[in-house]
Amino acid sequence: MALKGYSAYGLCIHTDLECPELRALPVEMEHPDVTIHLLPPSTEDWETLGTGGYEVQPRVFRMLVPDVAQYTVEDGRRILITPFPNAAAEELRLFLLGSAMGALLYQRGLFPLHGSAVETPWGAMIFVGVQGAGKSTLAAEFHRKGYRLLSDDVCAVEATPEGLRILPALVQFRLCADAYDRLGANRGGGARFNVDKFVVPMGEGYCPDPAPLRAIHILSDHESSTPEFEVLHGFDRVQRLLENLYRPHFLKGQDTQGDLMRMAGLIAKKATMVALTRRRDPEAVDGLVTFLELAWAERFAANP
Repeated sequence: MALKGYSAYGLCIHTDLECPELRALPVEMEHPDVTIHLLPPSTEDWETLGTGGYEVQPRVFRMLVPDVAQYTVEDGRRILITPFPNAAAEELRLFLLGSAMGALLYQRGLFPLHGSAVETPWGAMIFVGVQGAGKSTLAAEFHRKGYRLLSDDVCAVEATPEGLRILPALVQFRLCADAYDRLGANRGGGARFNVDKFVVPMGEGYCPDPAPLRAIHILSDHESSTPEFEVLHGFDRVQRLLENLYRPHFLKGQDTQGDLMRMAGLIAKKATMVALTRRRDPEAVDGLVTFLELAWAERFAANP
């Protein structure tokens, strides 16, 4: 099968698996950053993985998803997929672009946060929080208002000599049913992702280039109709970051663990961290965008 070229997280990827969730690139580079290969189907069990279904070694990550595939991630450069017979391509890509890609980002020394990120005039803004906190819904509303989106679900932070930046990734949203009805149903091309989520291609408005990180917003709920924007200070900011890593249990055992712990301290020092509390209501998300635009202008206008 002919190789296809894609881009994600600043990486050139060559693969024999069709990945419509990624930005397509011409297959021109002789030495891509990452290769992904689909191997012949197998029913072989990986008994060494134990009850957790995964194994972390310094430069090798292995994961078994029952009835879907076995994934091996090596040295931050290669992913091998051994599917089970009759596994759907959508399922293969779901765990490839989620857990397997998260492990690869750890191996490459990138800092993956479980959140969504948008580009703004003040820099890249990330929204993180627990499952179902409304990260994708908020990012999709910013996208509807004309902001360019960097990533949904997994946001990779990279440290460069010029500063911290967010790397662009998937070119789609994953929206819950009520947010889909409001933000995605009229876009066309949407498809059911699982029982209560829909995949919606973002179309125009994707940011293809890295953007400097400005602030990380930790979403939580309260009953008041008025959102609250509280800038966090103190030593617990590092812990708040670690709590919002993507698949944090995949980091333990990686040989980049020490570097990424130090990177957490750098992010906490350099990026503004915000506790954003609001009523979780898809009908109120438009007002939340306006609220954040005003808060950002007030805080960051003097320091663009």
